[in-house]
Amino acid sequence: MKSYAIIILLMFLIASCKDTNTTSVEQYNTTETATAEVVNKETTAESKPKNKGTFLCKINGKDWSYTKASGVVSRHKKTKKRNAIFTFTKQLDRGKESVQLYYDGDTYELEAASITLKFPKKDGGKMDFFYQLFPDTRKRNPESDLSGTIDLSNPTSASGNAEVSKLNIRFEKEKLEDIGNSVITLTDITFSDIGYSDAENLFGSKK
Repeated sequence: MKSYAIIILLMFLIASCKDTNTTSVEQYNTTETATAEVVNKETTAESKPKNKGTFLCKINGKDWSYTKASGVVSRHKKTKKRNAIFTFTKQLDRGKESVQLYYDGDTYELEAASITLKFPKKDGGKMDFFYQLFPDTRKRNPESDLSGTIDLSNPTSASGNAEVSKLNIRFEKEKLEDIGNSVITLTDITFSDIGYSDAENLFGSKK
């Protein structure tokens, strides 16, 4: 009888150990899964991209966005020509980039562009590089071209579009790490609801 009692007791202890081990494994698996879910959630939140601004165009095929935009419309005192200048600025960790578009305020056609971009230099670091195309420089840059229109029907905000192709760097081309950046093309330029001030309305000037 004692032998049977001992055998039954041993079987009971073995069964209890198995249940304990199974429960421990299940608890570990549950805890591990929960921990993994928390880590995944935190990783997803941390990897969420920051706001990089509002898309304006592609420059040499790469998206370019602005963080600030403004416009001013005025009339030249001597020529009486109306001009509309819109500036799009991108704030960087160090420095800024900008795209400035000049429209004829009477015909609403794009007539000039001035772009400032930061590119790597051969000797390390980055610097500002300038690209411009104005009516009086078109003859010197026959391969360059631009087009676009602006809508100024709203007295406080404007919308428009543009294409700027093959703008040559103004100077210091030799400092570029990538010589391919010596010529830039801006495509898909589009913007809307950009606030602007009209100097004629502000100061009551007349044509």
